[in-house]
Amino acid sequence: MQSADAPGSGSGAPPQEVYGPDEVGMFFGALASARDRFGHVIRDLAREYGIGPRGPWMVGVIGRQPASPHQLAEFFSIGRSLVTAELRQLQSAGLIAYSKSKSDGRMVTLSLTSKGVELRERVTASLGRMLQQRLAGYSKREVMQCARLLNDFAQGNPYATLAVEEDPED
Repeated sequence: MQSADAPGSGSGAPPQEVYGPDEVGMFFGALASARDRFGHVIRDLAREYGIGPRGPWMVGVIGRQPASPHQLAEFFSIGRSLVTAELRQLQSAGLIAYSKSKSDGRMVTLSLTSKGVELRERVTASLGRMLQQRLAGYSKREVMQCARLLNDFAQGNPYATLAVEEDPED
């Protein structure tokens, strides 16, 4: 693999790596394979609750902290109309509750109902077991480093650096 200067070199950006066909294939093949492995868990739960394919993920996001429809649209990189359709399904299934801001009455905040909390716990338990089984040979630090790298990739930050110290035994 060769290194090339990052666009705007001299700006303090780290060097940009040039990936060959094998590396590109391996990276995206691994992403596709991983998605297939955990996707069945999400699809089964979505069917059981009668919600869309993003529903269990949205429940997870809302469960971490109350969110607005606008924030969900940004997080999932989808349009407001699609978010609205998915949220209607979540509300019909009794998984989320809407509340309006008391300060201006316009901003809508979403939170989980007890049934939504139950779904979130089921998703977390199922995916947690899979994480334990599939990555048992890796330390928690390594797994979280991988998660940060994938999050940087998903967020589109080409100059992101991992805030993890190098392991001298690597």
